Amino acid sequence: RAGEGPSPGVRMGATGSKDKLGGSPSMPAMAGLASGGEVQSPELKCAVPVAFRWHHPAQREVYVVGSFSNWQTKIRLTREPDTDAYSTVVQIVPGIHQYKFIVDGEWRCAQDQPRCLDSVGNENNCLEVEEAEAPEPEILDQDPMGREEPPSPRSSYNCQSVDPDEYIKDPPAMPPHLGFALINQPPKRDQGTLLPVPNHSTLNHGYLCRALPEGLSAVGMTCRFRGKFVTTVFYSPAPTQ
Repeated sequence: RAGEGPSPGVRMGATGSKDKLGGSPSMPAMAGLASGGEVQSPELKCAVPVAFRWHHPAQREVYVVGSFSNWQTKIRLTREPDTDAYSTVVQIVPGIHQYKFIVDGEWRCAQDQPRCLDSVGNENNCLEVEEAEAPEPEILDQDPMGREEPPSPRSSYNCQSVDPDEYIKDPPAMPPHLGFALINQPPKRDQGTLLPVPNHSTLNHGYLCRALPEGLSAVGMTCRFRGKFVTTVFYSPAPTQ
């Protein structure tokens, strides 16, 4: 922040401040600082936001120019509401920089901010910009309350191991009610081509029939929607042995 911490005796190698900038106050921003003071150059990725303030009245406008832009860019300060002060924020790389204000077209040095002389004896304001501290990485593998999870005791594992003899037994028999499929059942005489109403236990089960002529296999399934039953049968060539 401009104005924080005096830096007496700092001498920079810039030319005289009155010869540092040409052009009118509407001069566009040069490469490295965009209009409004935002850093655009890739080499300034480590720049730190620094506030500049002019605490005195002005008739028209106030600009700040400094060594952070090689004395080539005028950055306009905005008047603060309800005060006579002007301020702006500029992204500046860490280091020692000199700067000066242009108030109503006149080069001015803020007397309430640190000052120094450059190599040709011009008085400028100066400041030292420190590198921003990197945020500490969050530790996600720890409890936010600082507590440690206790190890799981062996008594909490109560699942018994499977007996090896269980793997050599025959699979359980199919429930007998699943054998009553609608496939190959003749329709009732008094209902034309309608099949009998299936048992609810046979719904949504697939049935395979391989005992068909011409080497065909059939798979059927019966589904229900409200009071309507639909049986779908798929036929395919039976695989050869």
